[in-house]
Amino acid sequence: MLLFVGSAGTLLPDIMIVYNLPFKGSFEHCWAGPIATHSFLFSSTAILFGTLVGYVAYRQFGKAIYMGLFAEAAFLTHLLLDDIGEGGTEYLYPIYNGKVSVFSLMDVGFQEIGLLRYIIASFISVFFVCSIIMMALVALDHLGFEFKHRPEK
Repeated sequence: MLLFVGSAGTLLPDIMIVYNLPFKGSFEHCWAGPIATHSFLFSSTAILFGTLVGYVAYRQFGKAIYMGLFAEAAFLTHLLLDDIGEGGTEYLYPIYNGKVSVFSLMDVGFQEIGLLRYIIASFISVFFVCSIIMMALVALDHLGFEFKHRPEK
């Protein structure tokens, strides 16, 4: 179940390529009509999808919410990887239609922008990655995976 929800959540931002490739012959996958699929707004579909699948599977609202959180973590992981590979995504759509990059300062040396600004940008990038990992770990913990140390007796 987790494999299905995680895979679907990860691939959900690229869902438009299923239509665009055979019918339009293009690899355009970042927009579903006027809506940016690589945005926090569209990420709500991953939460809804994961919660619906979790409720159908477990019939418990609490586990369904954590399944939705796991799908959201998978979706956001996709966004971060596209951000690294493409130099930014439309995270803030509809507030801001331009591409924003969390990792924009990671490929420059600190001599170019100053040491303090480089360190702050590095910490922000690491914070986003760690917070998504923590979202996934919290969801997995509440879905029955244990992350506690058990000393052997």
